[in-house]
Amino acid sequence: MKNDKIGVVGAGLIGGSIAAYALEKKKEVICFGRNPSRLKKALRSGICSEVSTDLSRAGECDIIFLSTPVDTIIELGKKIIPFMKKGALLTDVGSVKRQICASLFPAAKKRGVSFCGAHPMAGSEKTGFENARSDLFKGTVVFIAKGKNSSAQGGKILQRFWAGAGAECVSIDPEKHDAFTSVTSHLPHLIAFCFAESFCRFEKKHPSVRDAAAGSFESITRIAKSSPALWSAVFAQNRKALILRARDFRKSLDAMILSIEKKTSPLRTLKKISGNYEKSDNQAGKKNKRKR
Repeated sequence: MKNDKIGVVGAGLIGGSIAAYALEKKKEVICFGRNPSRLKKALRSGICSEVSTDLSRAGECDIIFLSTPVDTIIELGKKIIPFMKKGALLTDVGSVKRQICASLFPAAKKRGVSFCGAHPMAGSEKTGFENARSDLFKGTVVFIAKGKNSSAQGGKILQRFWAGAGAECVSIDPEKHDAFTSVTSHLPHLIAFCFAESFCRFEKKHPSVRDAAAGSFESITRIAKSSPALWSAVFAQNRKALILRARDFRKSLDAMILSIEKKTSPLRTLKKISGNYEKSDNQAGKKNKRKR
């Protein structure tokens, strides 16, 4: 299969950037969606060659990317699979993999369609195709699911696609992926949302508090501006791993609070944390140098 026609369902930041990259590579690109007005704007923006609200046109595509919120991917994938031609590839870009792979791989296999889940570690607090860029994935990592619920051939096709977009491809078991992202992505977002809530309570009593806000404040609140709908779906679908990580984080927070409450310097605790992280960071840096 030449993979000359690409379908993107959900032309937001990630989907729009996939479409823009594929179009740049001279592929035909159909963006699918429910809102005709938004689709027309996406077409005018130049990220795709066609738009459609008709999912049956998925049968024209060699690869379909599902780029919608994680709580819609399984249902949407099952709607699209019956329209897809045999030998075509279905993939997604959701930040949770286990449930999606376990549901869509067998459904696709029955139809003679390949399914392989993926997750580009790219994005920002900005949303929509208006912020899409064909080079969004350059220098990023893209996880490609492997194992019993992933097509090996589909994985090879995806590796070529994502490597062409400038990404480093990492094959990973879906369950391990969800454990990893629970601590590197999902927990930081959870913490940021909780911090923003705590800040707003304080701000009600002290309206001028933002006068004291600087770089560290901006760093932690930036991701609290992310889509609540998107992140509530991620939290729900990866709840098991996220709860474990959140409880572990709470232990660290409680220990820090206790060291401050004792009215003794928390220096020892901070030194231990800082030293452990610096050691971990240095080891990671050495591994990355060896890869290069």
